[in-house]
Amino acid sequence: MRRVNQLLQRELGILCERRVVSELSSLLTITGVKTSPDLRHAQVFYSVLGESSDWAAAQAALDKHRVELQAALAQSVVLKYTPVLQFRPDPTLEQADRVFSIIESLDLDDLAEEDAEHEE
Repeated sequence: MRRVNQLLQRELGILCERRVVSELSSLLTITGVKTSPDLRHAQVFYSVLGESSDWAAAQAALDKHRVELQAALAQSVVLKYTPVLQFRPDPTLEQADRVFSIIESLDLDDLAEEDAEHEE
């Protein structure tokens, strides 16, 4: 299943780049795919670099092109069934970026100097 998910992720990334990204004003990335064991359904996780309005626009564009993407996927990937795609936002990258910005905002050099003074 891991191989199937990786294959679908790669192919959907290529298809979205060709068919969906031109409608968006932000960067869209397919971050993962989780296919059901019977291969009939697949949750496709995506991330957007941008504001909340960019996320909504990406969801709308993906939903609009869902049937087209499924058809193209059926031609490029040979599986017993072509899964019905469901697009889900994946906020992992956005959350990681927020954590990194919080870490960067901390003044760790001052904390290290204070620790050194307390040890003496």
